[in-house]
Amino acid sequence: MHRLSQWLSLALLPALLAIPALAQTVNSSDDTVLKQIIIFGRHGVRSAALPATTLAAFTNQAYPNFGVPTGYLTANGFTDEQIVGGYFRSYLLQEGLLTGNDILDAKLSYFRANSIQRSNISAQALFSAMLPSAPVAVHSYPLGTADGVFDPIAAGIVTLDSARATQEAMAVFGSGAALQSAYGAEYGVVRSALYSNSGGAAQTGEVDPTTIPIPLTVNTSSVQTANVINTGGLGDTLYAADPFVMEYTDGLPMSQVAWGALTLAQISQQTRIITEDFAIEMETPYLNQLQSSNAAAHILRSMEQAAYGVPVAGAFSRAGTKLYVINSSDAYVNGVASLLHMHWLLLGYQADYCAPGGSLVFELRQSRSTGADIVRVYYTAQTFDQLRNLTPLSLSAPPATQQLLIPNGGNSDTSLDVPFATFEQMLWQAINLNDVQNPLSDVGPGVLTGVPLS
Repeated sequence: MHRLSQWLSLALLPALLAIPALAQTVNSSDDTVLKQIIIFGRHGVRSAALPATTLAAFTNQAYPNFGVPTGYLTANGFTDEQIVGGYFRSYLLQEGLLTGNDILDAKLSYFRANSIQRSNISAQALFSAMLPSAPVAVHSYPLGTADGVFDPIAAGIVTLDSARATQEAMAVFGSGAALQSAYGAEYGVVRSALYSNSGGAAQTGEVDPTTIPIPLTVNTSSVQTANVINTGGLGDTLYAADPFVMEYTDGLPMSQVAWGALTLAQISQQTRIITEDFAIEMETPYLNQLQSSNAAAHILRSMEQAAYGVPVAGAFSRAGTKLYVINSSDAYVNGVASLLHMHWLLLGYQADYCAPGGSLVFELRQSRSTGADIVRVYYTAQTFDQLRNLTPLSLSAPPATQQLLIPNGGNSDTSLDVPFATFEQMLWQAINLNDVQNPLSDVGPGVLTGVPLS
């Protein structure tokens, strides 16, 4: 089911890419006015996800030092987030959602991050660029505290059925051996970098992650959202190669990017391992609902507040909020998108790859002629080289953006916009209410201060 849905969406991509990026520019034929925007995105460029001592098991080559602790947002990552925040400021001023009075606009805005340093600091960077004259305020639980919107498993909001999770993973993806074969080209790319100084093969004392089996069983320890299924060598290969994208986008010299062994095309190609791991961890029907329903319910209830003009329990923030920035990790972005079978393909990236700083954006718009509310969803991200070069963005030089097809969401031959009533019905049908926290007891976190920059 997952693969068929993805194939159908990707088959339509050439036509979709020809559609003007309506979210980037004012379109004279666009009959709508922007009422609300929800930017549900990934943190910016960070250091390696695992410490150097752990990565050392995979290769005798030293990974570069990003100058910040493991998993922290880098200095250039902060700047990139400010750049994209500045772009959104220009766009939202043009659309009339922001007034330019930052203090007033901040009262109608809500910024939230999951409880890790890189997400919180990314949200701070976005805030400082979008509302530069207002005091930065990012809502988050203390670092390391499970946030039920993003990690309902660790937060105890849902109960995991391990047997069902395993059965679906095996039914959709088959055996680990088949996955190793299917991703043989990507495995080869990673090996060629890890062992570029030793003839392309691991030496004594080195653990080649691409040779480790892929069990597709349930993890028995540290189970949390996006870490239910034991993907074994697939996950190990992912982590061994994880720094490559960050090295490139952080602007490191090419001799330090995958030890100078890979081209940008190869760095992009190996990210297919990441998207496959997320497909296993987040996108099978049961795990998708279990792990993404709570976040999707918060998004939808926040949109309902704007559509109906009344408070709705379980929204991210109070009624009247026009701008939401919700910053977390790539797995959560992919999970929410998968509930409606939405897919993207941006220039230079692999299908459904969630780039550093990339965002799934939900716009609630109203037709000027009919008064009807519609939903426009798009995925946007700075390109590899925009990130690497800290390229300034503007309305005439925007990030890469693709408006997304929502299968069965509309009946127009010329527009991917979806009537709000249709979108609302589809998303509620995709959500499992048993996996959503009680909205009456959902008060959300306060503003978190004192988050370390490095």
